[in-house]
Amino acid sequence: MTASASEPVKTVPAERKKKTGPSWGNWRQRLRLWSGLILFTYCLSHFSNHAFGIISVDAMEKASVWHYRIWRNEIGETVLMLAVVTHVFLALWRTGRRRTLKMPPWEFAQLVLGLYIPWSLIPHVGTTMGLANEFGFSPTYHQMLTILWPQHGLTQSVLLLAVWAHAMIGLHFWLRLYPLYHRLRYAALGFAIAMPVLALWGFIEGARRLELAKDVKLKVTKEQFDWLTTFVIEGRAVVFGLIAASLAVILLRYVFGLTARRLTITYPGSLSIRAKPGATLLEMSRINDVPIASVCGGRARCSTCRVKVLDGRAALAAPGAAEKAVLARISAEDDVRLACQIRPQQNIEVLPLVPVKAKAETTENLKDAYYWGVEQDVVVMFVDLRNFTRITESQLAYDVVHLLNSYLEQASAAIRAEGGFVDKFIGDGIMAIFGMDSDTATGARQALRASHRIENVMKALEAEKGPQFQDPIRLGIGLHLGPAILGRIGAAGTSGGLTALGDVVNTSSRLETENKTHQSFLVVSKDVVDAANVALPDALAAEIKIRGKEIPLQIFALSSLDALDIPAD
Repeated sequence: MTASASEPVKTVPAERKKKTGPSWGNWRQRLRLWSGLILFTYCLSHFSNHAFGIISVDAMEKASVWHYRIWRNEIGETVLMLAVVTHVFLALWRTGRRRTLKMPPWEFAQLVLGLYIPWSLIPHVGTTMGLANEFGFSPTYHQMLTILWPQHGLTQSVLLLAVWAHAMIGLHFWLRLYPLYHRLRYAALGFAIAMPVLALWGFIEGARRLELAKDVKLKVTKEQFDWLTTFVIEGRAVVFGLIAASLAVILLRYVFGLTARRLTITYPGSLSIRAKPGATLLEMSRINDVPIASVCGGRARCSTCRVKVLDGRAALAAPGAAEKAVLARISAEDDVRLACQIRPQQNIEVLPLVPVKAKAETTENLKDAYYWGVEQDVVVMFVDLRNFTRITESQLAYDVVHLLNSYLEQASAAIRAEGGFVDKFIGDGIMAIFGMDSDTATGARQALRASHRIENVMKALEAEKGPQFQDPIRLGIGLHLGPAILGRIGAAGTSGGLTALGDVVNTSSRLETENKTHQSFLVVSKDVVDAANVALPDALAAEIKIRGKEIPLQIFALSSLDALDIPAD
């Protein structure tokens, strides 16, 4: 680590950030986005037309008049074909530019679907546009449904779902950069599910009606079907060749790179990797299983992959227009760059600035991802010893310390016995975290079982205390579930202790203090109860206002957990 690694990371206050929207990337990314939006508009119109099959095939035909008025004219067809060629070409170009196929699942799914769609779409394009242009065939719903059903019904349905899924993934990871989308996310999810369901329902219902009626005469001759077969074979050969060429480029880069010179990338925690020049820092990190956040998938639209360059900044190329726009939007310092845009040619030392969401992988480099910070849902527990101030004022120091150590030791053991992590001791209080290495349901149940154990600790302390302690030993616990940033906090260059940060911590502490109001032992939020799937028949239900929150928080207060039935993990 160089001397600069000990400098504190400068963060930009929210009020200094510019109020502009997310970047749309460079010109290629903008072209790909706009072409994708044109294709999505076409698909939305086409699939909406399918949905009229729920009513009748005649309804589909009448609705298609408007669809064809937009897309079946010289301007519409030209725009559509340009969008198809542009989108496919840029997708293949970006695939060929990849240095690794390691990527998040959503990005991999979009890539695979994007390669599958052109190959499977060729027969449909050949029938609707090829036969129409070559032989004057009119691709009405009566004709097309009769051709497709039932032999091609399954493949056509899979194609529809693949196209829609590809579009929804792209739209989601573009729109999620905008606050309005988050407010409308449930409506958007409903639309994303309802549209393909209605389209498939209409397609299948209309096709079945025509099959039962058997009164449609196909207007496609054997000569035309032969032409279509040749078109499909040749078209698929071209698409397959382009896909193979893109993947071959990745393979050749890998083979030639085996003998290429290597550079060193150094991350926090004395983690270093060796990588070949040419790839982006994001790709180098993915190849070596080093976690770096990337919400937009490396398209220079978000700023989540930003890193502070601690050493080697002078050897980096200047930021391009897209990177400049993103960095300007967040008022980044000169030593902050986007990992998806920089391509190191010399040794470099970086510090990722955005926490990475925790994942299930257990590779060596991910084991200490907490050094940088990971974000995940956890259950936070606060335990407090009641009347501790009165105890300290009326007892000898030796007795107070003995009681406090006994309580902290036994309560900590109870927490660890149920899989919890003791974050810190705060005077006579304990902060603990559950669900760090499991799902939230397991973490919630562990926290409740640990609370029961701590209740038994309280009873044991009360039974064992000496006659000098006149006041009863009483403990209070608060439990809340929510997203937290887990990280090792400390000065750079030191091994800080793991702790949790975020609103869930403050809320859990607030719930612990609610025990005084309700004269209870445990106050737990409804989020924890729902996650644990437990019933609390004897609990007192209430709502409390949390500072900064508009919606009251639902809580349950319990005086004892003896009757609590917690499901097994």
